[in-house]
Amino acid sequence: MNKIFGVVEGFYRRPYTFGQRSELIDFLSDLGLNTYIYGPKSDVYHRKNWRKPYPRKKLAEFRELVKLSHKRKIHFIYALSPVHDPELSGVITKIDTLRQAGIRHFSLFFDDIRVRLSKTTAEIQLLIANGLYEHLSRDSDDFMLSFCPTQYRGFKKTAYIKHITENLHPKIDIFWTGKRVVSPKITGKDVDTITRLLCRPVLIWDNLFANDYIPGKIHRFPYHDRDAQIIGKVRGIVINPMNNFSPSRPLIFTSALYFRAPQKYDPATAWTQAQKYLVKDDD
Repeated sequence: MNKIFGVVEGFYRRPYTFGQRSELIDFLSDLGLNTYIYGPKSDVYHRKNWRKPYPRKKLAEFRELVKLSHKRKIHFIYALSPVHDPELSGVITKIDTLRQAGIRHFSLFFDDIRVRLSKTTAEIQLLIANGLYEHLSRDSDDFMLSFCPTQYRGFKKTAYIKHITENLHPKIDIFWTGKRVVSPKITGKDVDTITRLLCRPVLIWDNLFANDYIPGKIHRFPYHDRDAQIIGKVRGIVINPMNNFSPSRPLIFTSALYFRAPQKYDPATAWTQAQKYLVKDDD
């Protein structure tokens, strides 16, 4: 299976619009990336009221985004965050309505919730993740399922993460953000350590460019401080960008250059190339 490189719209506060998501999918394809993950925290149907079905208008938007993604060779992944009283039957019911909109790939987000990192918490989440995998696999093997654990950063060997990694289906990818929620640096040694802990190559959810925790701050810097050897060790990397769509484009551009040729990547050169590319693109 090819590695995953792209964007996760997984931030808090203002989400992207339908038009911006369409533009983003085209942009990712032009950059040679292959994945867009839908999971904005402020979508109440994604998290707060996750059981409720989407309105017809929203489902129609998903259909259009899926069609565009297929045309542009982008994996469109819908993420559900069933963090309030999670149970498998409700998750399957919700996911099946989205499958009717043409979505094949899914993710489960259990991040940023106040629960004990215990075996009991892990068992609840495992029931849902493994149960959803089994449900999806009954109809096809052409799907991907990923999982963001409640413990998604650092290297702590809790009862929770031990039970997750020992019992989660081996084909379900696990997200990890690095040593911190926003990790200034990620090294090859870091990735080796987390790979041993999770018992599989990790899918990095990279918050380097996120600005939802500092509203109004616009980042203007290239992708940096990720060791070149990481690419060969991970399942993939997805960038969680800023709430501000247009200013995120040069940031995503530089990350794409890193993904493509990490050994040759130079942040300063990448930043210059991003400016030239986007000026030309906007003409």
